[in-house]
Amino acid sequence: MSVYAITIPCFAQMLRSLTTLLAKGEERAQALGFDAQNLLESRLAPDMHTLARQVEFTCTQAQEAVCRLTQQPLPLLETPANMPAARALIARTLELLAAADRAAIDASAQQPVAITLGGGLTFDMTGQEYAVNWATPQFYFHLVTAYNILRHNGVPLGKAEYVQHMFAYARPA
Repeated sequence: MSVYAITIPCFAQMLRSLTTLLAKGEERAQALGFDAQNLLESRLAPDMHTLARQVEFTCTQAQEAVCRLTQQPLPLLETPANMPAARALIARTLELLAAADRAAIDASAQQPVAITLGGGLTFDMTGQEYAVNWATPQFYFHLVTAYNILRHNGVPLGKAEYVQHMFAYARPA
C-alpha cells in the first residue's frame, strides 16, 4: 500500500468524523443549556491535554504528515479558542490534505524523515516508517482522546459517528 493511501484519505475521513463529534458536542451543550466552551476546556485527567488541544494535535499530525513527506516547512497551528475555531482548523487541514501531492508523498517512502522532540530526542526513519509508526498512531491517539473527552462529558456518541465513512460500504437492507 502506498504511503499516500495509508495516510491522506484516512486522515481526511476521520477529520470529517471529528467535525461530526464536535457538532454532537455542541448539540448536547445547547440541549442541556451550557456553553460548549466547557467541552473544549475538558480533559480526561488533570495531567492530560484539553479537548481543544486534542483537536489541535489531531490536525497537527495530519498537516505535519503532508509537510514532512513532501519536504515542506512545518505549519504553526494554534489551539482553537472556541468551537468555530476548532471547525475552521479542521476545515483548513482538510483543504491541505485535498491539495496534497500524491506522487510526492508516495515518492517519500524511502526518504529520510527526522522528528526531534523537546529535550532533543530525535527519531530517524524513512517516510514509510514515519507514516506507519509515528504519524498514523499519533493522529489516532489524539482523535480517540477527543472522542473520549466528549463521551466522558455525556455527549451521546457511538461507533456510527466515529466510523461514519463505513456506511458507504453498507449493504442495503
